[in-house]
Amino acid sequence: MLIVVLRVVYEFGVTSANTPMWAAAALLFAPVVVLSGAFIAFGVVFRPILHPPPAALRVRGDAFVVPGSPVLMGRLTMGWALLGTVFLESDPGLSPTTRFGINAGAFLVIAGAALPLLRGPRIVVSPAGLNIRAGGRRVLAWDDLVRVPANPLPIPVRAPKLALSIRRPGRPEPGWLLVPLELLAVEPVFLGSVVEHYVEHPDRRGAIGTKEEYTRLTGVPV
Repeated sequence: MLIVVLRVVYEFGVTSANTPMWAAAALLFAPVVVLSGAFIAFGVVFRPILHPPPAALRVRGDAFVVPGSPVLMGRLTMGWALLGTVFLESDPGLSPTTRFGINAGAFLVIAGAALPLLRGPRIVVSPAGLNIRAGGRRVLAWDDLVRVPANPLPIPVRAPKLALSIRRPGRPEPGWLLVPLELLAVEPVFLGSVVEHYVEHPDRRGAIGTKEEYTRLTGVPV
């Protein structure tokens, strides 16, 4: 929000007649300075979340939610907002209607910066199965999943991923679904063990989303 305010003040408040050169330069570069400082601060303050503990899992309603990484989502939101301000236009040579249309579009782009926070990547673990929003959208029932075989993946995996073994209609052998976890605040081994636990123990699925089950999984009381 501060970045957007600084850009709006520069675009609509700075004039060659009334604004000293040093003030105009300061307002011009201030958003970039603020953005750079925020990028660094996010990396320092949220460093533990880059390697999150099991307690990073959240209880939401009748489900457990793996949230998006605040570091990456925050940086993406700020960068998106700054990009939107590039389209702001105060040129008096343009007609009022044209300026209004351009600025309305710019503010729509700026408002879109909230999308990573509101509709960003996450994985919902519910009694019905998995609702995955990471690297695409996929909804899987527990019956779609089978126990991950002991043999290694048939392809190399470089970035953190959740490896799911899924049934393939008409084929006896299960297939692989690799869910990217770079944008999620979760430890891959922990999440894999949680999913495998519910695949192997259908009787425990009804407890998903309860405080008691959360404490049992994470060791952290709610």
